[in-house]
Amino acid sequence: MKDSVAWFFMALAFFLLSVNLGCSHITPRQQMTVAGTSDVNKDGKPDVTYYKDGEYISKIEADTNYDGKPDVTVHIKGGKFESAEVDEDYNGTVDERFNDVKDFNKWLNSHHPDFNNKLNKPDWRVNLANF
Repeated sequence: MKDSVAWFFMALAFFLLSVNLGCSHITPRQQMTVAGTSDVNKDGKPDVTYYKDGEYISKIEADTNYDGKPDVTVHIKGGKFESAEVDEDYNGTVDERFNDVKDFNKWLNSHHPDFNNKLNKPDWRVNLANF
């Protein structure tokens, strides 16, 4: 009986270790912390969430149709725009990707100008970002 209990706990430990090691592919970008939020429509609920992974904001998620789910994601690298993904029909899948900040800003200004100053800054340092 003692041996079977020991084997059970040993197997459990190996299982938990293998699950943990299976997540070792998570990149630092996925291990971000929330740096702040913004309530664009002033309803008391955050519409934009800013994530940081050090000195800079590294990701921004925006809920542009105010349904509680992000539909625009902006990726920042080294304080500068890297890319953006947009779910234009709000079905949970990316409909458009932007790798150029000018193209993204053009889309943003034509579709959601009220979010422009929340998703577009020349430098995304955490201490300079005005949420």
